Amino acid sequence: MSELLDKDTLRFTEYAAELMVYFERHKLIEISKKILVELALERPELVQEWIGANIKRIASEIYRDCLFGGKDGVVSLLNLSAGYLYRVVIFGRRGSGRKTQAINLAKRFNLVYIDAENLIYKCLRGDDENPNDPLARELQRSFYYNNCEAKGKALADLISRRVIHQDALRRGWVLVNFPNTVKDFKEIMEHWKVPPNKLVYMKCSEKICLKRLLNSPNTGAPYHTCSYYTHEMCFYNAHEEKIENYLRRRHETIYVNSEGCSDEVKLSLLSSIAKTPYLLGERKDVV
Repeated sequence: MSELLDKDTLRFTEYAAELMVYFERHKLIEISKKILVELALERPELVQEWIGANIKRIASEIYRDCLFGGKDGVVSLLNLSAGYLYRVVIFGRRGSGRKTQAINLAKRFNLVYIDAENLIYKCLRGDDENPNDPLARELQRSFYYNNCEAKGKALADLISRRVIHQDALRRGWVLVNFPNTVKDFKEIMEHWKVPPNKLVYMKCSEKICLKRLLNSPNTGAPYHTCSYYTHEMCFYNAHEEKIENYLRRRHETIYVNSEGCSDEVKLSLLSSIAKTPYLLGERKDVV
């Protein structure tokens, strides 16, 4: 009986999450709010006719305002949902400051912090809450057989379930250490029920990243070696061009120069997030 209730609860949560994204994608809350504001100001006698004649104009105004950043880079408060929650993916080289800035964002906006590597270690150690979890077992099998494609799919499925937990839906979230390939990005942007609405691309040169990594305190981690970090950079370089071509076609993408000090990057990131369009999907002006 409890399993049936859990399944019903999960279905309802998924439905509510999909509905939230649908409203956000099409600006339905903002359009409804602006219609009510203008109706309150004009008080037309024929309300239905007035809505029919003005809804397209109102929707276009909101879309343009969000697309072009409003006036002086500020989107009108009327054109933003009061309950807008950030769902952020931070991507970049290891050593570019992804984790540091993800933690800063989590503190600033009270977001749920999700580290894909922590999820992997938890599953591989077998100390997760549900020992019979099929998604965790699938991730374990992918690592056992060293199937890179299966690893990405299993991890994506695991994280997609994590982001529809109640805490993530109520507060928003920030994700690091995933995705890592174009296929991963397409999976989360085009197939997740609750996709991210901000993609932060931390731009930092390989030389600076390696310098930071090799000068970081040695906590005894087995991967704290020059050969491991060189392998990481090679993997990143192999996928960087394809990922960048994909990201530049998305409204959600934010570019941040992360070569400066942590505080400078933090201010730049917060400023960029506040000014970027509140739109989801592919840009029509980029081929």
